[in-house]
Amino acid sequence: MARLRRPRRQDGSAVAQQRTYTDKEVKDLLAALEGQAREAVRLAKNAEEEAAKDSFLAYNDFRNKVGEFKALCILIEGRLKHLSSPRLQELREEYARLDMLMLGLLVRASMRFFFVLSAKTMLPVGARDIFIAELRSLHEAHEKLSRPDYADKLDAALTQDLDTAEMILEEIIHKAPSLLKFG
Repeated sequence: MARLRRPRRQDGSAVAQQRTYTDKEVKDLLAALEGQAREAVRLAKNAEEEAAKDSFLAYNDFRNKVGEFKALCILIEGRLKHLSSPRLQELREEYARLDMLMLGLLVRASMRFFFVLSAKTMLPVGARDIFIAELRSLHEAHEKLSRPDYADKLDAALTQDLDTAEMILEEIIHKAPSLLKFG
């Protein structure tokens, strides 16, 4: 059985091989990302309607879709790092556009979801897990939107929505501080 030999440096250490990707591979992933975004829009709308009826299953479906979107983002970011193409900037801009779209959707869906919950006197079973995930998610969105490559594309409405979502979440936590007791 033949063994593949990795290229070696003069000192004998292995040289890591970097795979390069084609425009088509990245464009196909961007098309899949756009499909994930469309599905997330539908799920976010459904989650808002269901939250008003005290059902949070639809919101979990939305959050799962966001998780799939984020996983696809990781793949695309890796591909873009190893893409040698005259269209690299165009593909990066398309990726950033879709990512901003999803970040905006996530912030707005969280804000609406929290708004519905803030009106409740009793919070649902499992709310603690939802809030912990949402705190993390809003923090990640805030961090990403603060990066220079996103900050210059950020509109005032999204910044306001992020601040509003954080304020509503803080109000809910203030009403039910036991939600965040760890131990």
